[in-house]
Amino acid sequence: MSTQPIDLLTEQIMNRYNKQPIGWSILRDLKGNVLIVGPKKGYMLKVVTINPQEYTGVGMEIENPNDIRTLLKGAPQYGYRPLRKSQAKKLLNSFQQSQTHNNLLSNILKRKPVPTWELTKKKPSLILNGPIIGHPDLSTISKSQRKLNLKLKIEAQKLFKTKYPHRAEMYR
Repeated sequence: MSTQPIDLLTEQIMNRYNKQPIGWSILRDLKGNVLIVGPKKGYMLKVVTINPQEYTGVGMEIENPNDIRTLLKGAPQYGYRPLRKSQAKKLLNSFQQSQTHNNLLSNILKRKPVPTWELTKKKPSLILNGPIIGHPDLSTISKSQRKLNLKLKIEAQKLFKTKYPHRAEMYR
């Protein structure tokens, strides 16, 4: 499979999420790698941060994400969970009491995630988005991940140099 610019790939991923919002997981590391596993397909992204509000990068579909699903077994599903005003207030007030906070978050994460269009329609007081699971280095998960990471890193740098030649020049 070939790499795609991250903006095109994230649009495809969001469309798939909105069609089936249950069964998603997201892992990320501090090196700009993001691993997204949906109910049927998986994706690996390499993100190049331009500034806090802007990024570029590339990604590609993972052919067999089953080994990654095994790694994520038991983790809460990623997704958007709308909260009523009373629930939002309870959650925000629970930060001082760790046990109450943990129980409340656990109960919210057990809910089924919803598509983004439902959020627009319902206009909830607060939206819990996530969880996104942190990992020290996603390239260490497997040999195939290491190869994929290297390929995406090279392609992301090419795209960065093409889109932002003056900024890329600073990093030579």
